[in-house]
Amino acid sequence: MTTEDAKSYLSKREIPRLFESLMTGLMYHRPTDHIQYLIDCLHKVHEKGQENITWSSFVDIRRSKTPLPPISNGEVRPGSKGGARPSSKTRAKEDKGPGRTSPLPDIPTSKVEKVQLPDIPIVLVLGAPGTSKDRQVDELLKRYPGWKHLNMGSLIKSEIQRRGEAHTKWKLTKDLMSRGEPAPEDITIETLISGLKDCKSAKGIILTGFPRTLQQVADYTKAVSRVDVVFLIDLDEKKALDRLLQRGRTSSRPEDSMSAVTTRLNYFKAHTLPAIKHYDDQGKLVIIEGDAGEDMVKYEFGKAFDKVFFSKYGSKALDAKPPTSDPSIPDPPTYKKAFENESMSRENSMVGDDKPLFVGEVPEPPTIVEADTGRKPGLPEGPIIFVAGGPGSGKGTQCARIIKRYPDFVHISVGDLIRAEISNKGTADQKWSMISQLVSKGEMAPEQETVELLKKQLINNKSAKAFIIEGFPRNKAQVEAFNKEIGGLNFVMLFDCEEYYMQNRLLKRGRDSGRIDDNATAIANRLNFYKYNTLPIMKHYEDEGKLVLRNIADLDADRDMDEMFYDISQTFDFAFFGRKPGEAKDNSSPVLKNIKVVFVIGGPGSGKGTQCERIVAKYGFTHLSTGDLLRAEVASGSARGKELTAIMEKGELVPLDTVLQLLKESMLAKAADSKGFLIDGYPREMEQGTRFENEVTPCQFALYFEVSDMTMTKRLMGRAETSGRVDDNEDTIKKRLKTFHDITTPVVDYYEKQGKLKKVSAEAGPAEVFTQVEGIFDEMLKSGSSPLKDAKVIFVVGGPGSGKGTQCAKIVEKYGFCHLSSGDLLREEVGSGSERGKRLNEIMEKGELVSLDVVLELIREAMEKKMSETKCFLIDGYPREMNQGTRFEKEITECSNVLYFEVSDDTMVSRLMERGKTSGRVDDNEQTIKKRLQTFHNQTQPVIDHYTGKNKVVKISAEGGVDAVFTEVQTFMNSKSW
Repeated sequence: MTTEDAKSYLSKREIPRLFESLMTGLMYHRPTDHIQYLIDCLHKVHEKGQENITWSSFVDIRRSKTPLPPISNGEVRPGSKGGARPSSKTRAKEDKGPGRTSPLPDIPTSKVEKVQLPDIPIVLVLGAPGTSKDRQVDELLKRYPGWKHLNMGSLIKSEIQRRGEAHTKWKLTKDLMSRGEPAPEDITIETLISGLKDCKSAKGIILTGFPRTLQQVADYTKAVSRVDVVFLIDLDEKKALDRLLQRGRTSSRPEDSMSAVTTRLNYFKAHTLPAIKHYDDQGKLVIIEGDAGEDMVKYEFGKAFDKVFFSKYGSKALDAKPPTSDPSIPDPPTYKKAFENESMSRENSMVGDDKPLFVGEVPEPPTIVEADTGRKPGLPEGPIIFVAGGPGSGKGTQCARIIKRYPDFVHISVGDLIRAEISNKGTADQKWSMISQLVSKGEMAPEQETVELLKKQLINNKSAKAFIIEGFPRNKAQVEAFNKEIGGLNFVMLFDCEEYYMQNRLLKRGRDSGRIDDNATAIANRLNFYKYNTLPIMKHYEDEGKLVLRNIADLDADRDMDEMFYDISQTFDFAFFGRKPGEAKDNSSPVLKNIKVVFVIGGPGSGKGTQCERIVAKYGFTHLSTGDLLRAEVASGSARGKELTAIMEKGELVPLDTVLQLLKESMLAKAADSKGFLIDGYPREMEQGTRFENEVTPCQFALYFEVSDMTMTKRLMGRAETSGRVDDNEDTIKKRLKTFHDITTPVVDYYEKQGKLKKVSAEAGPAEVFTQVEGIFDEMLKSGSSPLKDAKVIFVVGGPGSGKGTQCAKIVEKYGFCHLSSGDLLREEVGSGSERGKRLNEIMEKGELVSLDVVLELIREAMEKKMSETKCFLIDGYPREMNQGTRFEKEITECSNVLYFEVSDDTMVSRLMERGKTSGRVDDNEQTIKKRLQTFHNQTQPVIDHYTGKNKVVKISAEGGVDAVFTEVQTFMNSKSW
């Protein structure tokens, strides 16, 4: 039997899972006769069936789910009636698990001293990572005012933050926890005791995240002793893992990375389960089923908690009713498409502009010493394209499709080459036996062997038109080995995929593939290696102008893979038959990036025009029709209009490029004043939709007015009586309906599969149909609202020397508002040394104006950071012109008031001239001051007039001294409820 045969045998029969369950049971029960225990377990497997075995099948903690009566220090409280579990001694005889003959060994002792604490109940809530125990406790305590929730992890993190990394032991603790490992025992118990002492006025304490080991049980028993009851939220390991991976997608916490998650789950099984058994043996354990969903857990937990503490605290009416059905674990969140992705900010185009590719904690690109000087002698001259991406990003699938489309290309998977070589050489070859061990752990084969295999494949395929090399290079060493031994790279295509999807896909694949590197440990290693070694070299290729980025939203969605392949084929067509990599530029506008767009689809007579009019009237959307735009362009008599006339007179179709350009121009012209756009009768075919979303902006959804052919025919025939239209006859109507279905059905199906189709049954009258439309738009506008929509904002306006900066400082001091200045934010960004700061510095050094998009982005980010700390924002010196104000209120939030410090020009000149004596500022001279004042009046007066019309301007006479002016400011401030 070969090595591969052995691995396949073990994988197909799920023997590793069986071994894991047996080992977990041994660690939990620690039977005296372990052989008999294993025999009993295997009998159980034979009876139950191996397909039903999980890691916890032999952990005997599911015997009773009956809540305990109130307990104190391990004993049943006097006066309680029944329900107590027997002591561990009794249970050792009466309730043995398989092969179990004795209770747990004694818990180790420690030097922890006994401490005096208030006489209040102490409850432990335990569970594997991912059981949401902290959220459940917080929900529970809403019904128990006066109780205190202590989370062990939060206590330690707070202590780390308070003490700082200057203390060696706390820095060590931080590093341990970031890897999913526990804090040192002495740190843990010391922090816990401190936290308990701070709860003297509490009615009771619920402790989560402790104990995690038997040693912690021993330390706690010696120092505190009291435990009234222990609740265990019991959750299947797979569901726990799924929840943790979902949370890791959004939290960006180090302990939520896959490697840390795996470590934490393994630690729980090995160390925390024995601690739980200790309390189970004492009769203090209450088990809450965690698999049913959070609503059911909340109900069962609340019911059990009420029963335990009934006698002391009285009955608590449960405010959570039992769910009618078991809610499943929520689906993964829907992530933004490639062009909205924040982790990699390029759109689907050749790289070459100055936008940063990578953000976050990815190392800087390495310095490549061995440069690529071209193809080495003796090797084929065909172009070489690297296809890179994280493990599980689907690059192999896409490469197979590339080869099918371009049969003269050769696909080389470096991973497949190495696995094939391992299989061929077997364990007899010492070198490849070692490489096999490396690969099984998720590590790399040596670069020299890898490049030799690659060279061999190139030589064997000398006639290939191009080489598509997948999964290479993975680090700096492989880059330099390739440059030295092969050379002549044309470009790199990187598949960017959310880590969450890669993790899930690899775990799922690992259950079926039998691949030696598709195990949880290897997956975690491979993902970490990709992030910290492969991504930096992708940045190196970007800097060389050789990187093409393709984003994937969901690996399990065929539509995303199809869209992605369409983009890939366009890139290869450009590279081999037209433009070279780097020529295609991003022509989308940032102004349209966040605009709401709805495609409106419906057959002739579906009533979509009538409904568009109602949407415009109620929601302030702008209605655009491609037909109307074309007719308007022709009527304008412009050069483009004349070209369109000539095209249409020949009976030819107007090019889609022209249609898209007209749409984009119209949207840009109206974006500042529009709440969104309705694109009527669009798209009529797939290319129209994909081109619009790639080149203009993605749509929110496609609104489809669904009507039967009979109804549409009836409506059109009724219209024919008065319309005079030659196409309003029955034969023509039937042809139009057939054309509509043939062309538009694929579009409808496409957006339905994407989850972006909103169907409206339009058989009824206009008012009834619009009721459905209102529900759809209300939901969209509610879900798409800005997190800052409820923020209170005051624009602070005043000429140079009006004293607005001084007054802002006094407002901040007295009222606790947050003062933001666009100028300060720009200077801070430049000073940070970030990529954005470097670009801003270059712009300002050239004397160019920073775009409003960037200014708004900086203000928004600053507001979001301070949102939880302030009552109101003072935006200083803003807006200076109308566009700034309208864009701010459209894209961030409306202002509450405009505080205008009104001062005469003479006073402002006098103040600035006085300042000029000491300031050293080159613009503090009389001639420049007068120009600045003129600019201020020209730009800002329309702003003042606009907001005066909205009754939002508060004029402050700022001619007097600082205190006198602030008295007037306070009069306004005190009149409001902030």
